[in-house]
Amino acid sequence: MRSARVESWKSLHKLLKFLFWYGIAVTAVLYLLPMAAVAVEDRYAAMSSTARLFSVIGFFVVIGAWQVMSMRDRMKRLRPGRRESRVDGA
Repeated sequence: MRSARVESWKSLHKLLKFLFWYGIAVTAVLYLLPMAAVAVEDRYAAMSSTARLFSVIGFFVVIGAWQVMSMRDRMKRLRPGRRESRVDGA
């Protein structure tokens, strides 16, 4: 009976410790993300219009490449009867 009580206190301590650190992390995110957004917005506003255009184009190129690569990987996995080539030649 005594060991069950000790185990339940340990479990409660773990829960409280988790909630404390989770609360700290959420609070930090809620305060740090808006500050980071303001800093990024200020830097973006200070850029020339050409640099803004190229940064937006670059953003969409990266997202498009990511999408194409993930679609290619999904299609490779879905092809029936295709043997995957191995580097070791076996």
